[in-house]
Amino acid sequence: MIRKMRKLFAISIIVLLICLSIPNLSGRKAIQSSTSILENPDLFTEDILFNLKIRTMMRLAHLESLSTGIIKNNSLVWYNGYGFSDRLLLQRASKDTMYMAGSISKVITATALMQLYEDESYDFDLDDNVSEWLPFDFKNPNFPNINITFRMLLAHQSSLHDHDKISELAYLFSNHPYSYTKELLLPNGGDYHPEYWGDYLPGAGANYSNLGFTLLGYIIERMTDQSFEQYCNDNIFKPLGMKNTSFNTSNLDKSNLAAPYFWFGGIYIRMPKSDFIFYDPCGGLYTTVEDLSHILIAHLNGGVYNNVRILNNSTLDLMHTVQYPKSSPYYNLRFGLGWLIWPDINNEPYYMGHGGDLIFYHAMMLTRVSDNISIIYFYNSAAPIKILFPIISSIIRAKAMGQINKLLFEKAEDFK
Repeated sequence: MIRKMRKLFAISIIVLLICLSIPNLSGRKAIQSSTSILENPDLFTEDILFNLKIRTMMRLAHLESLSTGIIKNNSLVWYNGYGFSDRLLLQRASKDTMYMAGSISKVITATALMQLYEDESYDFDLDDNVSEWLPFDFKNPNFPNINITFRMLLAHQSSLHDHDKISELAYLFSNHPYSYTKELLLPNGGDYHPEYWGDYLPGAGANYSNLGFTLLGYIIERMTDQSFEQYCNDNIFKPLGMKNTSFNTSNLDKSNLAAPYFWFGGIYIRMPKSDFIFYDPCGGLYTTVEDLSHILIAHLNGGVYNNVRILNNSTLDLMHTVQYPKSSPYYNLRFGLGWLIWPDINNEPYYMGHGGDLIFYHAMMLTRVSDNISIIYFYNSAAPIKILFPIISSIIRAKAMGQINKLLFEKAEDFK
């Protein structure tokens, strides 16, 4: 018995020393002084255990870094960074570390388009034919007489598919203008492939489409006579004080951008930083926990952040509503307008928001609808190369990320 107690005591001391060596343990907006820690030892203990759990899940999922935040009562009430955003430079992750946000970019694109929708000078309806705003007739070749609408593109209901070809590096990092979608999606296009299109009527089924949002970015450019990036910067990023957000790294401090990594054989291998260009409207956004919280708060607060309105409440209600309720779910997802909705499962509260998944970057902004609490996180490492036991590896990572979600929502209970 005494030997077991000594062993448990030794383990506790080791865990305490490890945690004490980690900066920003408290994860509070202000660094806790030694006096405040002594005044509130329970808080310090809870944070040690919380951080240890997070780091354990990071280790299981092979995450090089993790930047996190919690939004409650329309405010970023907690944030923290774990691990190295750039191990080579010994740069630790924080709420101000920039990551690629992947498909969270679609929320920006949808927000931009819905701003134009509210502006009567553009005079279009969500169920209008998008070809009216394009220099070519955009139709599913299998159904050439059926119009494709803004609502269909925003809700992934256009019958447009993402053929494997678009994930090739030559396209991913290409400098093609958005008008290049014509070459991909029209039968007479130079890079057309019939698998870009489904064999069902537009509006009759859901299929997640990145190219659909690239096309929407192109339409925004044609509507506004300015670049997609410039429109978003002037009408979303600047008004919301998103100072470390852009679709182009040339506009950002690259030294604060998390380096991409992949894990192999027990080590993290650093990869070169790069820009997505052709896929900006669907996946090329760079941002931080702090900045992303601003637009999420605006979405949850009737269109307002820090007394600045970017959309009307009625428009946001529409964006956050399932657009095609009779359509079968896409895996476990339903679609609003550039917005994902996770339906009620096993009588648990459902969630909404958006995730982002790229080769080396991953992002999540998730709101629990029952209490309007949200979490945000980013990480900068690809899934482990699965040479052995690929299914087990995938399950472990998925379970670990699920636990991180759970831990962050539980952490929100610390704040009134």
